[in-house]
Amino acid sequence: MKRAVITGIIFAAVLSVFLIMANYSGAIFELPERTYSIEVHENGYADITETVTYKMKKPFRYVTYAIDLPAPMKIRNFKIDILQGPPVLGGISYDKKTENSISTKILFSRSMEDYIPVTDNQIIKVAFKYTVENILIEGSDFTQLFIKYVGRGTVVRTKVLNVQVSFPLNFGEPLIYHHPWGLQFKSKEIASNLYKFEFRNIPKDCFVEGRFVFPGLSQTGTDYFMKNLTLKDVKDLEALYSRRVFLYVSGSITYVLLVLLIPIFIYRKLGRENPVAYDAEYERELPYKDLPELVNSVVKTICSLPGDDAIAAAVLDSVKKGDIQFVEDGNHQITGLRILNPNSNRKTLFDAFRIFETDGVIDFKNVKKGLKNQRKAQDFLKKINQWRTEIKKNVDERKYLDSKGNVIAKTFAIIFGVIIPLLSIVFLNRYYEPGFEIVNSYVSLLMILTSGIGLVIIAMRKDVFSRWSSEGLIYYLRWKNFEKFLRDFSLLSTYPPQSLAIWDDYIIYATTLGIAREVIDNLKKLYPEPPATPVARTAYINPVIIHEISSFRTIAASTVSSSSRGSGGSHGSGIGGGAGGSRVGAG
Repeated sequence: MKRAVITGIIFAAVLSVFLIMANYSGAIFELPERTYSIEVHENGYADITETVTYKMKKPFRYVTYAIDLPAPMKIRNFKIDILQGPPVLGGISYDKKTENSISTKILFSRSMEDYIPVTDNQIIKVAFKYTVENILIEGSDFTQLFIKYVGRGTVVRTKVLNVQVSFPLNFGEPLIYHHPWGLQFKSKEIASNLYKFEFRNIPKDCFVEGRFVFPGLSQTGTDYFMKNLTLKDVKDLEALYSRRVFLYVSGSITYVLLVLLIPIFIYRKLGRENPVAYDAEYERELPYKDLPELVNSVVKTICSLPGDDAIAAAVLDSVKKGDIQFVEDGNHQITGLRILNPNSNRKTLFDAFRIFETDGVIDFKNVKKGLKNQRKAQDFLKKINQWRTEIKKNVDERKYLDSKGNVIAKTFAIIFGVIIPLLSIVFLNRYYEPGFEIVNSYVSLLMILTSGIGLVIIAMRKDVFSRWSSEGLIYYLRWKNFEKFLRDFSLLSTYPPQSLAIWDDYIIYATTLGIAREVIDNLKKLYPEPPATPVARTAYINPVIIHEISSFRTIAASTVSSSSRGSGGSHGSGIGGGAGGSRVGAG
Protein backbone atom coordinates (compact mmCIF):
# COMPACT_ATOMS: atom_id res chain seq x y z
CA MET A 1 0.00 0.00 0.00
CA LYS A 2 2.92 2.34 0.73
CA ARG A 3 4.19 1.81 -2.80
CA ALA A 4 0.73 2.61 -4.19
CA VAL A 5 0.59 5.83 -2.13
CA ILE A 6 4.03 6.87 -3.38
CA THR A 7 2.95 6.10 -6.95
CA GLY A 8 -0.17 8.24 -6.44
CA ILE A 9 1.89 11.13 -5.07
CA ILE A 10 4.36 10.93 -7.96
CA PHE A 11 1.50 10.81 -10.46
CA ALA A 12 -0.17 13.84 -8.85
CA ALA A 13 3.12 15.74 -9.09
CA VAL A 14 3.55 14.78 -12.75
CA LEU A 15 -0.06 15.76 -13.48
CA SER A 16 0.48 19.16 -11.82
CA VAL A 17 3.58 19.75 -13.95
CA PHE A 18 1.62 18.66 -17.05
CA LEU A 19 -1.19 21.12 -16.31
CA ILE A 20 1.28 23.94 -15.67
CA MET A 21 3.14 23.20 -18.90
CA ALA A 22 -0.13 22.96 -20.85
CA ASN A 23 -0.94 26.52 -19.86
CA TYR A 24 2.60 27.81 -20.29
CA SER A 25 3.38 29.46 -23.59
CA GLY A 26 6.65 31.33 -23.01
CA ALA A 27 5.21 34.26 -25.02
CA ILE A 28 6.31 37.83 -24.36
CA PHE A 29 2.74 39.04 -23.91
CA GLU A 30 -0.60 38.28 -22.32
CA LEU A 31 -4.15 39.01 -23.46
CA PRO A 32 -6.09 40.32 -20.45
CA GLU A 33 -9.03 41.40 -22.62
CA ARG A 34 -10.42 41.37 -26.13
CA THR A 35 -13.70 42.83 -27.38
CA TYR A 36 -15.64 42.01 -30.50
CA SER A 37 -18.48 44.29 -31.58
CA ILE A 38 -20.48 43.67 -34.76
CA GLU A 39 -23.43 45.60 -36.12
CA VAL A 40 -25.25 43.74 -38.92
CA HIS A 41 -27.20 45.71 -41.54
CA GLU A 42 -30.16 44.68 -43.67
CA ASN A 43 -28.08 44.54 -46.85
CA GLY A 44 -25.86 41.74 -45.53
CA TYR A 45 -23.03 44.06 -44.56
CA ALA A 46 -21.61 44.39 -41.06
CA ASP A 47 -19.44 46.92 -39.26
CA ILE A 48 -16.96 45.24 -36.92
CA THR A 49 -14.67 46.62 -34.26
CA GLU A 50 -12.16 44.37 -32.51
CA THR A 51 -10.25 45.83 -29.60
CA VAL A 52 -7.24 43.88 -28.42
CA THR A 53 -5.45 44.61 -25.15
CA TYR A 54 -1.87 43.33 -25.12
CA LYS A 55 0.02 43.22 -21.83
CA MET A 56 3.75 43.05 -22.54
CA LYS A 57 5.94 40.97 -20.23
CA LYS A 58 9.31 41.26 -21.99
CA PRO A 59 11.06 43.76 -24.28
CA PHE A 60 9.22 43.89 -27.60
CA ARG A 61 9.22 45.42 -31.07
CA TYR A 62 5.72 44.91 -32.49
CA VAL A 63 2.26 43.44 -32.16
CA THR A 64 0.39 41.60 -34.91
CA TYR A 65 -3.16 41.05 -36.08
CA ALA A 66 -4.45 38.77 -38.84
CA ILE A 67 -7.81 37.60 -40.16
CA ASP A 68 -8.99 35.52 -43.11
CA LEU A 69 -12.55 35.40 -44.49
CA PRO A 70 -14.04 33.00 -47.03
CA ALA A 71 -15.34 34.22 -50.39
CA PRO A 72 -17.71 35.83 -51.22
CA MET A 73 -17.14 37.82 -48.01
CA LYS A 74 -15.03 40.92 -48.55
CA ILE A 75 -13.18 43.21 -46.15
CA ARG A 76 -13.65 46.94 -46.71
CA ASN A 77 -12.32 50.11 -45.01
CA PHE A 78 -9.85 48.40 -42.68
CA LYS A 79 -8.52 50.86 -40.07
CA ILE A 80 -6.24 50.67 -37.05
CA ASP A 81 -6.52 52.96 -34.01
CA ILE A 82 -3.82 52.88 -31.31
CA LEU A 83 -5.80 53.57 -28.13
CA GLN A 84 -2.96 53.03 -25.66
CA GLY A 85 0.73 52.32 -25.85
CA PRO A 86 4.08 53.79 -26.89
CA PRO A 87 4.59 55.74 -30.14
CA VAL A 88 4.51 53.73 -33.37
CA LEU A 89 8.08 54.59 -34.39
CA GLY A 90 8.40 51.92 -37.09
CA GLY A 91 4.98 52.38 -38.66
CA ILE A 92 2.31 49.91 -39.71
CA SER A 93 3.08 47.30 -42.35
CA TYR A 94 1.00 44.64 -44.09
CA ASP A 95 2.24 41.15 -44.88
CA LYS A 96 -1.08 40.58 -46.68
CA LYS A 97 -3.95 42.86 -47.57
CA THR A 98 -6.61 41.49 -49.92
CA GLU A 99 -10.38 41.45 -50.12
CA ASN A 100 -10.47 38.36 -47.91
CA SER A 101 -7.32 38.50 -45.79
CA ILE A 102 -5.47 40.97 -43.60
CA SER A 103 -2.11 40.37 -41.89
CA THR A 104 -0.60 43.44 -40.28
CA LYS A 105 2.27 44.36 -38.00
CA ILE A 106 2.43 47.47 -35.80
CA LEU A 107 6.11 48.27 -35.20
CA PHE A 108 6.81 50.30 -32.06
CA SER A 109 10.62 50.24 -32.39
CA ARG A 110 12.48 52.07 -35.13
CA SER A 111 13.73 48.81 -36.62
CA MET A 112 13.51 45.06 -36.12
CA GLU A 113 16.87 45.18 -34.33
CA ASP A 114 15.66 47.57 -31.62
CA TYR A 115 13.53 46.52 -28.64
CA ILE A 116 11.21 48.61 -26.47
CA PRO A 117 11.93 48.06 -22.76
CA VAL A 118 8.95 46.93 -20.70
CA THR A 119 7.73 49.17 -17.90
CA ASP A 120 5.42 48.03 -15.11
CA ASN A 121 2.02 47.04 -16.46
CA GLN A 122 2.96 47.89 -20.07
CA ILE A 123 -0.37 47.90 -21.95
CA ILE A 124 -0.93 48.23 -25.67
CA LYS A 125 -4.53 48.65 -26.72
CA VAL A 126 -5.45 48.60 -30.40
CA ALA A 127 -8.82 48.84 -32.17
CA PHE A 128 -9.19 47.13 -35.54
CA LYS A 129 -12.19 48.40 -37.50
CA TYR A 130 -13.53 47.12 -40.79
CA THR A 131 -16.67 46.43 -42.79
CA VAL A 132 -17.53 42.99 -44.18
CA GLU A 133 -19.68 42.51 -47.26
CA ASN A 134 -21.87 39.41 -47.62
CA ILE A 135 -21.39 38.41 -43.99
CA LEU A 136 -24.88 36.88 -43.83
CA ILE A 137 -25.48 33.43 -45.29
CA GLU A 138 -28.87 32.58 -46.78
CA GLY A 139 -29.99 28.97 -46.69
CA SER A 140 -33.15 27.53 -48.24
CA ASP A 141 -35.48 28.67 -45.43
CA PHE A 142 -33.34 30.76 -43.08
CA THR A 143 -30.53 33.30 -42.88
CA GLN A 144 -27.63 33.08 -40.46
CA LEU A 145 -24.68 34.99 -39.13
CA PHE A 146 -22.01 32.40 -38.52
CA ILE A 147 -18.89 34.22 -37.39
CA LYS A 148 -15.80 33.63 -35.29
CA TYR A 149 -15.10 36.25 -32.66
CA VAL A 150 -11.54 34.98 -32.34
CA GLY A 151 -9.77 32.40 -34.43
CA ARG A 152 -7.10 29.81 -33.92
CA GLY A 153 -3.42 30.70 -34.01
CA THR A 154 -3.07 32.89 -30.90
CA VAL A 155 -0.31 31.44 -28.70
CA VAL A 156 -1.64 32.69 -25.34
CA ARG A 157 -4.98 32.35 -23.63
CA THR A 158 -7.47 35.22 -23.65
CA LYS A 159 -8.57 36.00 -20.11
CA VAL A 160 -11.76 37.90 -21.04
CA LEU A 161 -13.60 38.20 -24.36
CA ASN A 162 -16.56 40.57 -24.48
CA VAL A 163 -18.86 40.22 -27.48
CA GLN A 164 -21.65 42.53 -28.65
CA VAL A 165 -23.88 41.63 -31.61
CA SER A 166 -26.72 43.73 -33.01
CA PHE A 167 -29.19 43.07 -35.84
CA PRO A 168 -31.90 45.04 -37.62
CA LEU A 169 -35.17 44.94 -35.69
CA ASN A 170 -37.05 43.33 -38.58
CA PHE A 171 -34.81 40.23 -38.49
CA GLY A 172 -36.73 38.88 -35.53
CA GLU A 173 -35.37 36.72 -32.74
CA PRO A 174 -32.58 34.29 -33.69
CA LEU A 175 -31.66 30.83 -32.50
CA ILE A 176 -28.25 31.24 -30.89
CA TYR A 177 -25.47 28.65 -30.67
CA HIS A 178 -21.89 29.02 -29.49
CA HIS A 179 -18.86 26.79 -30.01
CA PRO A 180 -16.75 25.16 -28.75
CA TRP A 181 -18.44 23.52 -25.80
CA GLY A 182 -16.82 24.04 -22.40
CA LEU A 183 -16.03 27.74 -22.56
CA GLN A 184 -16.61 29.80 -19.43
CA PHE A 185 -19.53 31.74 -20.87
CA LYS A 186 -22.47 33.85 -19.82
CA SER A 187 -25.04 36.08 -21.51
CA LYS A 188 -24.47 39.49 -20.02
CA GLU A 189 -27.43 41.19 -21.61
CA ILE A 190 -30.08 40.40 -24.20
CA ALA A 191 -32.30 43.32 -25.16
CA SER A 192 -34.38 43.45 -28.31
CA ASN A 193 -31.94 43.17 -31.20
CA LEU A 194 -28.75 43.62 -29.08
CA TYR A 195 -26.90 40.65 -27.61
CA LYS A 196 -23.95 40.74 -25.22
CA PHE A 197 -21.82 37.82 -24.11
CA GLU A 198 -18.77 37.30 -21.97
CA PHE A 199 -16.24 34.48 -22.34
CA ARG A 200 -13.41 33.84 -19.88
CA ASN A 201 -10.11 31.96 -19.98
CA ILE A 202 -10.17 30.98 -23.64
CA PRO A 203 -7.33 28.49 -24.15
CA LYS A 204 -4.47 29.30 -26.46
CA ASP A 205 -4.97 28.29 -30.10
CA CYS A 206 -8.73 28.01 -29.60
CA PHE A 207 -11.47 29.70 -31.62
CA VAL A 208 -14.78 31.10 -30.34
CA GLU A 209 -17.69 31.33 -32.74
CA GLY A 210 -21.35 32.23 -32.64
CA ARG A 211 -24.17 31.11 -34.90
CA PHE A 212 -27.30 33.31 -35.06
CA VAL A 213 -30.05 31.66 -37.11
CA PHE A 214 -33.15 33.59 -38.29
CA PRO A 215 -35.88 31.16 -39.45
CA GLY A 216 -37.79 32.27 -42.56
CA LEU A 217 -35.56 35.30 -43.19
CA SER A 218 -34.50 35.81 -46.84
CA GLN A 219 -33.66 38.50 -49.40
CA THR A 220 -31.24 40.31 -47.10
CA GLY A 221 -29.08 41.57 -49.94
CA THR A 222 -26.21 39.16 -49.31
CA ASP A 223 -24.49 37.33 -52.15
CA TYR A 224 -23.55 34.40 -49.92
CA PHE A 225 -26.01 31.56 -50.57
CA MET A 226 -26.18 27.95 -49.37
CA LYS A 227 -29.59 26.97 -50.77
CA ASN A 228 -28.98 23.27 -50.21
CA LEU A 229 -28.83 23.89 -46.44
CA THR A 230 -32.13 23.91 -44.54
CA LEU A 231 -33.07 25.10 -41.08
CA LYS A 232 -33.61 21.47 -40.12
CA ASP A 233 -30.06 20.66 -41.25
CA VAL A 234 -28.67 23.34 -38.97
CA LYS A 235 -30.76 22.18 -36.00
CA ASP A 236 -29.73 18.60 -36.65
CA LEU A 237 -26.05 19.60 -36.82
CA GLU A 238 -26.27 21.47 -33.53
CA ALA A 239 -28.23 18.66 -31.86
CA LEU A 240 -25.68 16.11 -33.08
CA TYR A 241 -22.85 18.27 -31.74
CA SER A 242 -24.54 18.51 -28.34
CA ARG A 243 -25.14 14.76 -28.23
CA ARG A 244 -21.58 13.99 -29.17
CA VAL A 245 -20.24 16.38 -26.54
CA PHE A 246 -22.51 14.76 -23.95
CA LEU A 247 -21.40 11.28 -24.99
CA TYR A 248 -17.72 12.26 -24.93
CA VAL A 249 -17.89 13.81 -21.47
CA SER A 250 -20.37 11.44 -19.83
CA GLY A 251 -18.66 8.45 -21.42
CA SER A 252 -15.28 9.57 -20.11
CA ILE A 253 -16.63 10.13 -16.60
CA THR A 254 -18.32 6.72 -16.71
CA TYR A 255 -15.07 5.17 -17.91
CA VAL A 256 -13.14 6.70 -15.00
CA LEU A 257 -15.71 5.39 -12.54
CA LEU A 258 -15.60 1.91 -14.06
CA VAL A 259 -11.79 1.80 -13.84
CA LEU A 260 -12.16 2.82 -10.19
CA LEU A 261 -15.11 0.61 -9.24
CA ILE A 262 -14.31 -2.64 -11.06
CA PRO A 263 -11.07 -3.20 -9.07
CA ILE A 264 -13.06 -2.54 -5.90
CA PHE A 265 -15.52 -5.21 -7.01
CA ILE A 266 -12.62 -7.59 -7.74
CA TYR A 267 -11.20 -6.92 -4.29
CA ARG A 268 -14.52 -7.63 -2.59
CA LYS A 269 -15.01 -10.87 -4.51
CA LEU A 270 -11.47 -12.25 -4.68
CA GLY A 271 -9.27 -10.25 -2.33
CA ARG A 272 -10.85 -10.41 1.11
CA GLU A 273 -9.67 -13.20 3.40
CA ASN A 274 -11.76 -15.13 5.82
CA PRO A 275 -10.96 -14.33 9.48
CA VAL A 276 -8.44 -16.62 11.22
CA ALA A 277 -7.98 -17.58 14.88
CA TYR A 278 -4.79 -15.67 15.56
CA ASP A 279 -4.57 -12.59 17.78
CA ALA A 280 -1.02 -12.50 19.18
CA GLU A 281 0.51 -9.04 19.48
CA TYR A 282 4.03 -10.17 18.58
CA GLU A 283 6.28 -13.22 18.21
CA ARG A 284 9.45 -13.48 20.34
CA GLU A 285 10.82 -16.63 18.74
CA LEU A 286 11.21 -17.69 15.12
CA PRO A 287 7.67 -18.62 14.06
CA TYR A 288 8.89 -21.34 11.67
CA LYS A 289 12.17 -23.06 10.78
CA ASP A 290 11.92 -22.31 7.07
CA LEU A 291 14.87 -21.09 5.03
CA PRO A 292 15.13 -17.28 5.12
CA GLU A 293 14.86 -17.02 1.33
CA LEU A 294 11.54 -18.88 1.45
CA VAL A 295 10.31 -16.50 4.17
CA ASN A 296 11.36 -13.58 2.00
CA SER A 297 9.40 -15.00 -0.92
CA VAL A 298 6.23 -15.43 1.15
CA VAL A 299 6.33 -12.39 3.45
CA LYS A 300 8.44 -9.73 1.75
CA THR A 301 7.53 -10.26 -1.90
CA ILE A 302 4.07 -11.79 -1.22
CA CYS A 303 4.52 -15.25 -2.73
CA SER A 304 6.60 -13.95 -5.63
CA LEU A 305 10.22 -14.44 -6.61
CA PRO A 306 12.46 -13.73 -3.60
CA GLY A 307 14.05 -10.29 -3.59
CA ASP A 308 17.65 -9.18 -3.28
CA ASP A 309 17.50 -9.28 0.54
CA ALA A 310 16.97 -13.03 0.23
CA ILE A 311 20.43 -13.42 -1.36
CA ALA A 312 22.18 -11.77 1.59
CA ALA A 313 20.03 -13.68 4.09
CA ALA A 314 20.83 -16.99 2.39
CA VAL A 315 24.57 -16.21 2.48
CA LEU A 316 24.38 -15.31 6.20
CA ASP A 317 22.42 -18.48 6.93
CA SER A 318 25.03 -20.51 5.04
CA VAL A 319 27.75 -18.88 7.14
CA LYS A 320 25.87 -19.86 10.29
CA LYS A 321 25.53 -23.46 9.07
CA GLY A 322 29.19 -23.69 8.05
CA ASP A 323 28.58 -24.02 4.30
CA ILE A 324 30.25 -20.66 3.67
CA GLN A 325 33.08 -18.85 5.42
CA PHE A 326 33.70 -15.11 5.23
CA VAL A 327 37.20 -14.02 4.23
CA GLU A 328 38.70 -11.13 6.23
CA ASP A 329 41.70 -8.87 5.72
CA GLY A 330 44.13 -7.82 8.44
CA ASN A 331 41.68 -5.18 9.73
CA HIS A 332 38.89 -7.73 10.16
CA GLN A 333 37.01 -6.30 7.17
CA ILE A 334 35.05 -8.79 5.09
CA THR A 335 36.59 -8.94 1.61
CA GLY A 336 34.95 -12.06 0.23
CA LEU A 337 33.79 -15.56 0.98
CA ARG A 338 34.88 -19.16 0.61
CA ILE A 339 32.39 -21.93 -0.20
CA LEU A 340 33.06 -24.91 2.04
CA ASN A 341 30.14 -27.13 0.99
CA PRO A 342 29.38 -26.58 -2.72
CA ASN A 343 26.82 -29.40 -2.75
CA SER A 344 24.52 -27.97 -0.08
CA ASN A 345 20.82 -27.37 -0.66
CA ARG A 346 21.84 -23.95 -2.00
CA LYS A 347 24.04 -25.33 -4.76
CA THR A 348 22.46 -23.18 -7.50
CA LEU A 349 23.08 -20.01 -5.48
CA PHE A 350 26.66 -21.05 -4.74
CA ASP A 351 27.26 -21.82 -8.43
CA ALA A 352 26.31 -18.23 -9.24
CA PHE A 353 29.03 -16.90 -6.93
CA ARG A 354 31.58 -19.48 -8.08
CA ILE A 355 31.63 -17.77 -11.49
CA PHE A 356 33.95 -15.25 -9.81
CA GLU A 357 35.97 -17.78 -7.76
CA THR A 358 39.77 -17.58 -7.84
CA ASP A 359 41.87 -20.08 -5.90
CA GLY A 360 38.84 -21.04 -3.82
CA VAL A 361 38.06 -17.43 -2.80
CA ILE A 362 35.24 -15.24 -4.10
CA ASP A 363 36.58 -11.71 -3.66
CA PHE A 364 33.79 -9.10 -3.57
CA LYS A 365 35.90 -6.59 -5.52
CA ASN A 366 36.29 -9.17 -8.30
CA VAL A 367 32.56 -9.90 -8.13
CA LYS A 368 31.62 -6.24 -8.66
CA LYS A 369 34.21 -5.88 -11.41
CA GLY A 370 33.09 -9.10 -13.08
CA LEU A 371 29.44 -8.04 -12.98
CA LYS A 372 30.33 -5.18 -15.33
CA ASN A 373 31.23 -7.82 -17.91
CA GLN A 374 28.26 -8.67 -20.11
CA ARG A 375 28.87 -12.43 -20.34
CA LYS A 376 29.62 -12.91 -16.65
CA ALA A 377 26.66 -10.74 -15.66
CA GLN A 378 24.36 -12.84 -17.84
CA ASP A 379 25.72 -16.10 -16.39
CA PHE A 380 25.39 -14.81 -12.82
CA LEU A 381 21.86 -13.52 -13.45
CA LYS A 382 20.85 -16.82 -15.03
CA LYS A 383 21.98 -18.82 -12.00
CA ILE A 384 20.48 -16.38 -9.49
CA ASN A 385 17.15 -16.35 -11.30
CA GLN A 386 17.19 -20.17 -11.48
CA TRP A 387 17.68 -20.26 -7.70
CA ARG A 388 14.92 -17.70 -7.16
CA THR A 389 12.59 -19.74 -9.38
CA GLU A 390 13.30 -22.85 -7.30
CA ILE A 391 12.32 -20.98 -4.13
CA LYS A 392 9.17 -19.61 -5.78
CA LYS A 393 8.22 -23.14 -6.88
CA ASN A 394 8.48 -24.37 -3.26
CA VAL A 395 6.30 -21.48 -2.13
CA ASP A 396 3.69 -22.14 -4.82
CA GLU A 397 3.43 -25.76 -3.71
CA ARG A 398 2.23 -24.58 -0.31
CA LYS A 399 -0.72 -22.76 -1.92
CA TYR A 400 -0.63 -19.97 0.63
CA LEU A 401 -2.02 -17.36 -1.75
CA ASP A 402 -4.72 -17.46 -4.42
CA SER A 403 -3.55 -14.69 -6.75
CA LYS A 404 -6.35 -14.97 -9.33
CA GLY A 405 -7.84 -11.64 -8.21
CA ASN A 406 -4.46 -9.93 -8.45
CA VAL A 407 -3.94 -11.20 -12.01
CA ILE A 408 -7.39 -10.02 -13.07
CA ALA A 409 -7.08 -6.62 -11.36
CA LYS A 410 -3.58 -5.89 -12.66
CA THR A 411 -4.42 -7.04 -16.19
CA PHE A 412 -7.54 -4.88 -16.13
CA ALA A 413 -5.50 -1.90 -14.86
CA ILE A 414 -2.82 -2.32 -17.54
CA ILE A 415 -5.30 -2.56 -20.43
CA PHE A 416 -8.17 -0.32 -19.34
CA GLY A 417 -6.34 1.88 -16.84
CA VAL A 418 -3.18 2.66 -18.79
CA ILE A 419 -3.02 1.48 -22.41
CA ILE A 420 -6.49 2.52 -23.62
CA PRO A 421 -6.43 5.96 -21.88
CA LEU A 422 -2.97 6.75 -23.27
CA LEU A 423 -3.98 5.67 -26.78
CA SER A 424 -7.12 7.82 -26.42
CA ILE A 425 -5.02 10.87 -25.51
CA VAL A 426 -2.76 10.33 -28.53
CA PHE A 427 -5.78 9.90 -30.81
CA LEU A 428 -7.61 12.94 -29.45
CA ASN A 429 -4.60 15.19 -29.90
CA ARG A 430 -3.83 13.93 -33.38
CA TYR A 431 -7.29 13.55 -34.89
CA TYR A 432 -9.49 16.17 -33.29
CA GLU A 433 -12.47 17.87 -34.93
CA PRO A 434 -13.28 21.60 -34.84
CA GLY A 435 -15.48 22.42 -31.88
CA PHE A 436 -14.07 19.60 -29.73
CA GLU A 437 -10.90 21.34 -28.58
CA ILE A 438 -12.05 21.91 -25.00
CA VAL A 439 -13.99 18.62 -24.92
CA ASN A 440 -10.76 16.87 -25.88
CA SER A 441 -8.93 18.71 -23.10
CA TYR A 442 -11.50 17.54 -20.55
CA VAL A 443 -11.47 14.00 -21.90
CA SER A 444 -7.65 13.95 -21.98
CA LEU A 445 -7.55 15.14 -18.37
CA LEU A 446 -10.00 12.40 -17.37
CA MET A 447 -7.93 9.83 -19.25
CA ILE A 448 -4.80 11.04 -17.44
CA LEU A 449 -6.69 10.63 -14.18
CA THR A 450 -7.69 7.13 -15.29
CA SER A 451 -4.05 6.32 -16.03
CA GLY A 452 -3.18 7.48 -12.52
CA ILE A 453 -5.78 5.13 -11.07
CA GLY A 454 -4.42 2.31 -13.22
CA LEU A 455 -0.83 2.97 -12.12
CA VAL A 456 -1.85 3.03 -8.45
CA ILE A 457 -3.63 -0.32 -8.88
CA ILE A 458 -0.59 -1.79 -10.64
CA ALA A 459 1.65 -0.54 -7.82
CA MET A 460 -0.51 -2.11 -5.11
CA ARG A 461 0.88 -5.08 -3.25
CA LYS A 462 0.13 -8.48 -4.64
CA ASP A 463 -2.00 -9.48 -1.64
CA VAL A 464 -4.45 -6.57 -2.00
CA PHE A 465 -6.45 -8.38 -4.69
CA SER A 466 -5.25 -11.87 -3.79
CA ARG A 467 -6.65 -14.08 -1.04
CA TRP A 468 -4.53 -15.84 1.59
CA SER A 469 -5.46 -19.32 2.68
CA SER A 470 -6.05 -19.66 6.42
CA GLU A 471 -2.67 -21.36 6.83
CA GLY A 472 -0.94 -18.80 4.62
CA LEU A 473 -2.47 -15.83 6.45
CA ILE A 474 -1.37 -17.14 9.84
CA TYR A 475 2.11 -17.79 8.42
CA TYR A 476 2.27 -14.21 7.12
CA LEU A 477 0.89 -12.62 10.30
CA ARG A 478 3.27 -14.54 12.57
CA TRP A 479 6.29 -13.40 10.61
CA LYS A 480 5.02 -9.79 10.56
CA ASN A 481 4.58 -9.93 14.33
CA PHE A 482 8.11 -11.30 14.65
CA GLU A 483 9.25 -8.35 12.53
CA LYS A 484 7.39 -6.02 14.90
CA PHE A 485 9.18 -7.59 17.86
CA LEU A 486 12.61 -7.14 16.25
CA ARG A 487 11.91 -3.51 15.43
CA ASP A 488 10.69 -2.58 18.91
CA PHE A 489 13.73 -2.01 21.13
CA SER A 490 11.60 -1.78 24.25
CA LEU A 491 10.34 -5.32 23.59
CA LEU A 492 13.83 -6.59 22.80
CA SER A 493 15.29 -5.08 25.94
CA THR A 494 12.41 -6.45 28.06
CA TYR A 495 12.63 -9.92 26.55
CA PRO A 496 16.29 -10.38 25.46
CA PRO A 497 17.21 -13.72 23.91
CA GLN A 498 18.42 -16.38 26.32
CA SER A 499 21.49 -17.03 24.21
CA LEU A 500 23.65 -14.69 22.14
CA ALA A 501 23.64 -17.35 19.43
CA ILE A 502 19.98 -16.58 18.80
CA TRP A 503 21.10 -13.17 17.54
CA ASP A 504 22.44 -14.92 14.46
CA ASP A 505 18.91 -16.05 13.64
CA TYR A 506 17.55 -12.60 14.47
CA ILE A 507 19.96 -10.93 12.06
CA ILE A 508 19.44 -13.54 9.32
CA TYR A 509 15.67 -13.21 9.39
CA ALA A 510 15.82 -9.44 9.89
CA THR A 511 17.81 -9.39 6.65
CA THR A 512 15.22 -11.47 4.84
CA LEU A 513 12.48 -9.13 6.15
CA GLY A 514 14.42 -6.04 5.05
CA ILE A 515 15.05 -4.59 8.54
CA ALA A 516 18.66 -5.67 9.14
CA ARG A 517 19.97 -2.16 9.88
CA GLU A 518 17.39 -1.55 12.64
CA VAL A 519 18.02 -4.91 14.30
CA ILE A 520 21.80 -4.50 14.22
CA ASP A 521 21.43 -1.08 15.86
CA ASN A 522 19.21 -2.63 18.56
CA LEU A 523 21.76 -5.39 19.07
CA LYS A 524 24.54 -2.85 19.61
CA LYS A 525 22.45 -1.04 22.20
CA LEU A 526 21.95 -4.25 24.18
CA TYR A 527 25.47 -5.63 23.73
CA PRO A 528 28.16 -2.98 23.15
CA GLU A 529 30.77 -5.68 22.55
CA PRO A 530 30.35 -7.83 19.42
CA PRO A 531 29.25 -11.42 20.10
CA ALA A 532 31.56 -14.22 19.06
CA THR A 533 28.95 -15.82 16.83
CA PRO A 534 29.86 -15.63 13.11
CA VAL A 535 26.83 -13.76 11.78
CA ALA A 536 26.36 -11.31 14.65
CA ARG A 537 30.09 -10.55 14.76
CA THR A 538 30.08 -9.85 11.03
CA ALA A 539 27.05 -7.59 11.38
CA TYR A 540 28.77 -5.65 14.18
CA ILE A 541 32.02 -5.07 12.35
CA ASN A 542 30.85 -4.99 8.72
CA PRO A 543 27.15 -4.05 8.61
CA VAL A 544 27.47 -2.77 5.03
CA ILE A 545 28.33 -6.27 3.82
CA ILE A 546 24.62 -7.16 3.89
CA HIS A 547 23.76 -4.33 1.52
CA GLU A 548 26.77 -5.16 -0.66
CA ILE A 549 25.73 -8.79 -1.17
CA SER A 550 22.13 -7.72 -1.77
CA SER A 551 23.25 -5.38 -4.56
CA PHE A 552 24.96 -7.99 -6.77
CA ARG A 553 21.82 -9.06 -8.66
CA THR A 554 20.85 -5.44 -9.34
CA ILE A 555 24.32 -4.67 -10.72
CA ALA A 556 24.14 -7.69 -13.02
CA ALA A 557 20.65 -6.78 -14.20
CA SER A 558 21.79 -3.22 -14.92
CA THR A 559 24.71 -4.47 -17.02
CA VAL A 560 22.49 -6.81 -19.05
CA SER A 561 19.80 -4.15 -19.46
CA SER A 562 22.19 -1.44 -20.64
CA SER A 563 23.63 -3.78 -23.26
CA SER A 564 20.14 -4.61 -24.54
CA ARG A 565 19.30 -0.93 -24.91
CA GLY A 566 22.47 -0.32 -26.88
CA SER A 567 21.41 -2.84 -29.57
CA GLY A 568 18.34 -1.73 -30.49
CA GLY A 569 -15.44 21.22 -41.73
CA SER A 570 -16.71 23.55 -44.39
CA HIS A 571 -17.63 27.22 -43.93
CA GLY A 572 -21.18 28.06 -43.08
CA SER A 573 -22.50 24.68 -41.92
CA GLY A 574 -20.40 22.43 -39.67
CA ILE A 575 -19.08 23.17 -36.19
CA GLY A 576 -16.01 25.37 -36.47
CA GLY A 577 -17.23 26.65 -39.84
CA GLY A 578 -17.81 30.19 -38.64
CA ALA A 579 -16.16 32.81 -40.86
CA GLY A 580 -13.15 34.84 -39.86
CA GLY A 581 -11.64 34.76 -36.42
CA SER A 582 -8.62 36.96 -35.82
CA ARG A 583 -5.31 35.82 -34.43
CA VAL A 584 -2.94 38.13 -32.63
CA GLY A 585 0.64 38.04 -31.49
CA ALA A 586 3.73 40.03 -30.56
CA GLY A 587 7.45 39.90 -31.05
